Amino acid sequence: MSEIRIENLRKVYDVPRGKEVAVEGSTLTVPDGDFLTLLGPSGCGKSTTLRCIAGLENQTEGEIYYDEDEVSDRLAQERDISMVFQEIALYPHMQCIDNIAYPLKVRGVPKDERYERAREVAATLEVEELVEKYPAELSGGQRQRIAIARAIVREPRAFLMDEPMTGLDEKLKVRMRKELKRVVEETEQTVIYVTHSQEEAMMLSDWIAVMSDGEIEQYGTPNEVYREPNNRFVASFVGMPEMNLWDGETDGSTVTVDIGDQTVDLTVRDAATDAERKAKSTIDERSSDEVEVGFRPQALGVVDEGDGAFDAELGLVEPMGENSLCYVDSPIGEIRVVEDSTEGLSEGTRVGVELDRREGYVFDWESGSTIARTGETPPGSGGVSGRAATDD
Repeated sequence: MSEIRIENLRKVYDVPRGKEVAVEGSTLTVPDGDFLTLLGPSGCGKSTTLRCIAGLENQTEGEIYYDEDEVSDRLAQERDISMVFQEIALYPHMQCIDNIAYPLKVRGVPKDERYERAREVAATLEVEELVEKYPAELSGGQRQRIAIARAIVREPRAFLMDEPMTGLDEKLKVRMRKELKRVVEETEQTVIYVTHSQEEAMMLSDWIAVMSDGEIEQYGTPNEVYREPNNRFVASFVGMPEMNLWDGETDGSTVTVDIGDQTVDLTVRDAATDAERKAKSTIDERSSDEVEVGFRPQALGVVDEGDGAFDAELGLVEPMGENSLCYVDSPIGEIRVVEDSTEGLSEGTRVGVELDRREGYVFDWESGSTIARTGETPPGSGGVSGRAATDD
């Protein structure tokens, strides 16, 4: 096991029209024995970062350390790491036990010892009954567990995994996540894991690095990146369904959102944490009063018309098992609401939308940075103001 650290990592590719920056100045530390997920959309640079850490790509600039050992210029085979790829690469002519034991064979471990170790790892991953089979006889999930067993058997300095669950069905992904988390906790290995699935990231990780356009937008615990996003991108990327974003204006203490002929006023919450105080300190230094306000669908609710923060039309109700996702049509676009019960709700009718007012985020309109959190209703303000009197 090792602490892994990258400093000012940069990777630039030569392309027909010049240069393409894949990773731009990334710096982070993965503590010894912790699980880090590189999370982001396709093309954000997460796999390139992983390949540089593994030695499969040469970084253009920056340093890579395993503990205090700089490995920036070492070949992949000299770094003592194990990788699990998206494409499962098992030797088809070998039984699974031979596939698992192969890394130990390459290192010159005696036959009896390597097969004993391979069977121990197979037992840990609960695939003992598969070891005498060939890869072609296995399902996708079984092959992936054999691939993980092969990575574990070496007891490397770290495991590096590049979207290893892509291609598995959802039920199998859930099972594989549980098994992987259990095995990693038992082995206490350092893991760097690449995925675009926030579900995988939130369940598996000690730390998450959210990436976009080659840069790390935020590095923190799963709770921090969900509850305290640095900016609009992190807030909208982490969390399902996606956050609602509305244009607004602020005078520094109040944020106003116009929804057609209705107005919603929100206070700016007194900062409670260092991150919130730092963000709040910038709201009065802005050159523009334009902001964006974000509310997660879980912070909204559907109520009777006139009883919420504003009124709109219920467009579609999508069952999600224990709750439902409601799509509400408003003058500022579609609004997503997660509702526990849809009893009595009819598509195409006017409804009220209520807000958990302390769950809103205020973003700088131009930079996207988080500059404040919302608070309670301003004194003297009702829920909805300026609503047209359309009821008879």
